[in-house]
Amino acid sequence: MKIWAGAVIVGFATQASAQSGDAAKGQRVFNQQCRACHTLEKGGAQTTGPNLHGVFGRKAGTAEGFAFSEAMVKSGIVWDDKTMADYNRDPKGKVPGTKMVFNGVKQQGQLDDLVVYLKQATQ
Repeated sequence: MKIWAGAVIVGFATQASAQSGDAAKGQRVFNQQCRACHTLEKGGAQTTGPNLHGVFGRKAGTAEGFAFSEAMVKSGIVWDDKTMADYNRDPKGKVPGTKMVFNGVKQQGQLDDLVVYLKQATQ
């Protein structure tokens, strides 16, 4: 019982932490680590990775015009603050078989900043 309660507290802490990130710092993280493969603007190109416009609230593997891995399509993920943070922390761990070759954002502060930025920049 204590383990379950702890897991719930950790889940809430991760969600609250992501909401407290700094979007300006997140933009720098995106530009340094994500921009080479992803675009954000509506109608943006599908490059090595999918365009991320409108990603929050969308089911993973459904962005039109991008050839997702079978693993991503079958992942069952719906993108929100928590799933975005979990995936970007360890893409291959979260979705084994993903096509994404990025190893993840390991520093929690940078991850929080990135999620806040993506939530704003992809609307």
